[in-house]
Amino acid sequence: MRLISTALFFFGGVMNITLDEIKLQCRIDSDDQDDLLQVYLEAAKATIENYTNRKLYETLPDSPPDNAQEITGDLKIAILMLVAYMFENRGGWNEGQGVSNFDLPPTVRLIIERYRFIHI
Repeated sequence: MRLISTALFFFGGVMNITLDEIKLQCRIDSDDQDDLLQVYLEAAKATIENYTNRKLYETLPDSPPDNAQEITGDLKIAILMLVAYMFENRGGWNEGQGVSNFDLPPTVRLIIERYRFIHI
């Protein structure tokens, strides 16, 4: 098993996700949903942190963990996809199945799975 860090940081500001990028991903033209999209952005980051058991840093902190791992744009794509999924599925449940736990979209799970830290 590969040892990995419990901290991830983004190289070169790749994590700086703008509302314009989110709107493009969600195919939104107006500013009416900006506040909601910002909430979904924070929720998407928290969801990925929770799933991977890792803290996401936009930049390397002054005193990073010894085993901090640098990542590139794939997690940014996963976050954008997750924001769009949350926006499109505001009810939080799968049709015909009633209220259930929030499931990650398969493509998002595929991207973030390799960053998952499992405590043994």
